Amino acid sequence: MAAVEDEASPQWRSFYPEDLPADWTLAYYAHFWSELLSPAAQWPRWAGDDQRLDEVPEALRLYLEVPAGAGADCPRLADRLGARLGGFLFPDPGAEPSLQLEPAQVFRRVDDPVVVGASSAQAWTNGREAVLVLEPEAGLDPRQWRALLESMHAAATPGRDTLAFLRSGPRELEQAQTILRLSGLAWGRD
Repeated sequence: MAAVEDEASPQWRSFYPEDLPADWTLAYYAHFWSELLSPAAQWPRWAGDDQRLDEVPEALRLYLEVPAGAGADCPRLADRLGARLGGFLFPDPGAEPSLQLEPAQVFRRVDDPVVVGASSAQAWTNGREAVLVLEPEAGLDPRQWRALLESMHAAATPGRDTLAFLRSGPRELEQAQTILRLSGLAWGRD
C-alpha cells in the first residue's frame, strides 16, 4: 500500500521536514514506502524534467498515470527510469500505448470496484498485476478503516499481485497499514 503523490496537500507538506531540500522529497518518501503513484496532473513534471527522473531513488517504484494523448513520452520515460518504473496507468481503456513498452509496464483501466468506505475507487491491470486507487471517505474510525480494507481485499483479483494507492495523507496511510497488519489480511506486495 502506498500513496498518490500530492505535494499541494497540507498533510503531505507537513510530512516532510521543513528544511528538507526539494530534490530530496522522493528519497525521504522512499524511506517509508516503496511505491508512489503520480497522477496525470503531475505528468508535465515527469515528461519534461530529466533531473526529476534522476531523483527517483533505486528503492522506489514509480507508477505514472498517463494523460490522454501523452503516450508518446512513455518509451523515453521507461528507458530513463529503468527498474524504478512500476508502470504506466492508461485511464482511457482504448488508448494504444507505444509498442516499444513492455506489456508489464502497461496498465489498462478496467471496471471500477465497489469499495466500502471509499468515495472513489479505480482499477487497472496489465494482465498479471492489478492496481487499485482509492480515496477513503473523510473521518473514518478504525472499524470503518477495517471495513474499507476488507472490501478492498475482496475487490482484488484472485491470483494477481495487487497494489493499492490511497489518495490520503501520510497519517491515514500509516493507519491503514497498521490495521491491515493487525487484521491479518494478506495483501499484494505488503
